[in-house]
Amino acid sequence: MSSVLNEIQSIYSSLSDKERNIANYILAHPEEVSHSHIQELADTTGVSISSITRFAKKVSCRNFVEMKVKLAGGSDSKESVGIEQTLLSSYRDMLADVQSLMDAEPFDCVLNYMKEAKRIFIYGLGSSGLAAQELNYRLSRMGFISEAVTDPHLMIIRSTLLQAGDLVMAFSRSGQTSDLLQSVQLCKEKGARLISFTAFGQTPLTELSDAVLWTVHPLRNNFLLTGLDMSTLYLIDRISLYFLSDNEREALYFQTVEAIKNRRNPQ
Repeated sequence: MSSVLNEIQSIYSSLSDKERNIANYILAHPEEVSHSHIQELADTTGVSISSITRFAKKVSCRNFVEMKVKLAGGSDSKESVGIEQTLLSSYRDMLADVQSLMDAEPFDCVLNYMKEAKRIFIYGLGSSGLAAQELNYRLSRMGFISEAVTDPHLMIIRSTLLQAGDLVMAFSRSGQTSDLLQSVQLCKEKGARLISFTAFGQTPLTELSDAVLWTVHPLRNNFLLTGLDMSTLYLIDRISLYFLSDNEREALYFQTVEAIKNRRNPQ
């Protein structure tokens, strides 16, 4: 993802309605914008030229021309033919985007928090609940004391009973889901650490978090998001592979494989 798209994602929640119109269009059509005239973008997004100039400065560009150059440097020309090619292009873009959003330092911090945690509670509502369940399934098989919490009432209960040394990992694409925010606010009051997986910067969730792992903004390339976001799954895979590189964790994982196999095929 180009530096402009990263910047847009990080400040998206703080943008005005007009600025979000510009941001949404650029996120969905970065290559087209990289070849457009400022007046064309103004007409398309329903804002003034001066608004686009101010927006360019907000994303660390001196002017619209510099923003175009940066967008052109981060986009790949491609031709999509049919559903399969469209899907393959979307997956390719998603992988490139989530890798560009990944910084080694916060990721290492997340891994250390997980290793130090006494218990891990994984929060997620709606489609984010699918991510919570998937991560919990993998961690449980590697010997972590973990639980996926996908019911808002149970989330409050778990947060009320948290202790220092516990870790909450919260999945929320918007970072503004009220039920989840109420729970994570309580978890911080109890002294637990908080890791968030989100696509929006400068939100109540990121402000509360001890570490943040970024997922791809839902408007990027107009990718149809249904169920488990693929960029979220990428992060889950990366965490899983890290811990599976430890011989003890790997042995525990394969013990569960054998246990499940034996249950299905009793002698």
